[in-house]
Amino acid sequence: MDFYKIKKGLFISLIIGIIVFAGLSIYSDINDLINVFVAFKYHYIPLILLLAPLNYFFRYIKWTYYLNLINVKINKKDNLFIFLSGLCMTITPGKLGELLKSYLLKEKANVPISSTAPLVMGERLTDGISMLILASIGSLAYNYGRKILIFVLLGMLLFIIVVQSPKIMYSVLRFLNRIPFLRRFGPAIKNFYDNAYIILKLKPLLFAISIGVVSWFFEGLVIYLTGKALEANISLLASVFTVSFSSIVGAISMMPGGLFATEGSIMGLLLMMGLNKDMAVATTIITRFSTLWLGVCIGLFGLAKTSRSIEKRYKMR
Repeated sequence: MDFYKIKKGLFISLIIGIIVFAGLSIYSDINDLINVFVAFKYHYIPLILLLAPLNYFFRYIKWTYYLNLINVKINKKDNLFIFLSGLCMTITPGKLGELLKSYLLKEKANVPISSTAPLVMGERLTDGISMLILASIGSLAYNYGRKILIFVLLGMLLFIIVVQSPKIMYSVLRFLNRIPFLRRFGPAIKNFYDNAYIILKLKPLLFAISIGVVSWFFEGLVIYLTGKALEANISLLASVFTVSFSSIVGAISMMPGGLFATEGSIMGLLLMMGLNKDMAVATTIITRFSTLWLGVCIGLFGLAKTSRSIEKRYKMR
């Protein structure tokens, strides 16, 4: 794997992130924004920074559950660092870069990428449904964003129904197998589908969605606690709705890490809920640092540990 390209992509995303934060600061009056941060109750910071790792903990449980479903054997330490490595790829469009986990599993446990790539897809899909559930509660309360949520939900349900229809899918696979340049990928494509079918069965699907609701609820608390630290009146419902709805908007945008789209959505919703401009900007900056960039930093640590382990393995051959 070309780790130079990964570093280059992360650097570009970091520059974009800095531009976004700079833009938010310019949008707000910089002196008023500084006053907001001066008045911030910093004893809330440890709690705020703990929430995203709690999300990652429950997502790790789901990831391990998926691996067990398809009988992938790997020691717990390697599995943990591979999972953490994927977090640095959350700043790729739609988090598609988390397929890095499949590559690392191939290197560490000799598991075909076609076996574990469906797990990454399943993670994204069930996370999306979980966020839709959380966002829909707020959408009903605030009468906002219903059409977007319904459209996304119908698309996800249609995808699951098609995957759970072997007759349809095997017909598609037979058709693809007739295309000369795809024929050699036939076994891998079939393996991908077979594992996707397993993880999207009703029982695994409901378990993964339930885990997702719990894990993403913790990230939803970030705005709530930030509001407490700023002495701003943000309800728990408003906080969970803002984070989950904005995350969906960011994913749909296909921007790296949902940059611009997620920040814009958080800002817009906070302003709609009555926060002044400076508090909305401060809350957005804190939220995105703790829910995106903190994860990227943890992911870089996991990737460094995993890549070092892989290098040692190659040297021993």
